[in-house]
Parts: sequence; structure tokens; C-alpha cells
Amino acid sequence: MSGREAEIAYRLTGLPFVTLKLAQTLDGNIATCKGDSKWITSKESRVHGHQLRAEADAILVGRGTVMADDPELSVRYVKGCSPTKIVLDTRLTIPLTAKIFGGAALILVASEGACKERVQARENRGAEVWQLPAGQVNLKMVLQRAVRAGLRRVLIEGGSRVAASALRLGLVDQLAVFVAPKILGAGLRSIGHLGIDSIGDAIALEEVKVESIGDDFLFTARVKSSCSRV
Repeated sequence: MSGREAEIAYRLTGLPFVTLKLAQTLDGNIATCKGDSKWITSKESRVHGHQLRAEADAILVGRGTVMADDPELSVRYVKGCSPTKIVLDTRLTIPLTAKIFGGAALILVASEGACKERVQARENRGAEVWQLPAGQVNLKMVLQRAVRAGLRRVLIEGGSRVAASALRLGLVDQLAVFVAPKILGAGLRSIGHLGIDSIGDAIALEEVKVESIGDDFLFTARVKSSCSRV
């Protein structure tokens, strides 16, 4: 996720360069049926994941990720600055005690008409609130606004619905998938429903690389240009 790649993506599409990061079991789960996810991958993988954060201008997650894990979304295991946090929270229901309210700049993305008292309370905690057209948050609009704010390298870290939305809309340039040698069977899938019924319609990847990280494997790949930014 270099600055040059981000600049090229911006010039071609007006959007940031987007990396989708996943940390999953061999059978594609990011948590058990009961929501337990700590820790699926090794410490070495988590350190590498923090390097990806340090290279990003912004890290984007959905409300479900914050509610399930209460993450800081900061850079801790490597040297570097923590990225701006963008959290999709349409009705602004994430509690004010959540760890995301500390550290680097926080942007909460809500629907137009969100409760004024909730907006004010979150702004008083230092967050910036973006209000987009009512309904389910349009991820492309979020990224367009992000790039206007100077955030040209965005790392998406979840959850499964956000990952699916980004892929379905053709917004992902690169994937970084950490795979642990573990099997959960039924669990929370790393990527939600994509609406794909035919193998021929599968999202195609290229420039696939595989490396060993601790006990895990890291798969990095580019989304083929024919599938991207549709």
C-alpha cells in the first residue's frame, strides 16, 4: 500500500487505495458461533497486521467489530503513527466508553437525521460525525469523502458485512488474508454474502503471494482490474 499506488488509484477512480485485511481460520471463520475471536492468528501475524495499519491513512470497520471486540484500532506492535479511525455506526449507538474514542482521530459515519443529542455527545468526545443519506451506509460515498479529507490509503479490517460490501461494490484493490491452521466448522464467516451464484462470477485475484508468518500463512493478492471499481 505505497503512496504511489494510492496516488494512481486516486487519479484513476477518485477513490482511495483500499486494502482488505482478514484474519481467519483455515475454513474461513473470524470467530466462533458465540463470537470468540481472540486469538485466531499468531502474535507474529498481529504484528504484521499492525504494520499494515502504520502504512495506512485510515482504518475502517463496522459497528459490529467495535461492539464485539472493543478494539483500539491503533498501532502498538511496530513503530509508526496510528491511522485515522473510520467507524460505520448508522444510529450512533456505540457507547461513549468504547476505546475508539481515545488515540488517533475518529470519524463516525451515521445516517442523516441521526439523533442530535448523540451527535453532540460524540463530538464532545472528540469524534467527527459524517452524516450520509438515510438508510444503509453507502461505502463508496464513505470512501469518496475519505479521499477528499486526504485519506488516500484505507485499510478495511471488518467485519464480514463490511468486507462483503467492499468486495461486492468493487472497492477493494488488494487483499491481505492471514490464515491460521485451525478449523472451527460453523462460525462467523470472514466475508458475508456476495450474491454470487455462478463460479464464473467469482471475484478473480491476481499477483497472489503466500508467505509463512509464525504458525500462519499470509496470502496477499490484487483484485483483477476487470472486477474492480465497477
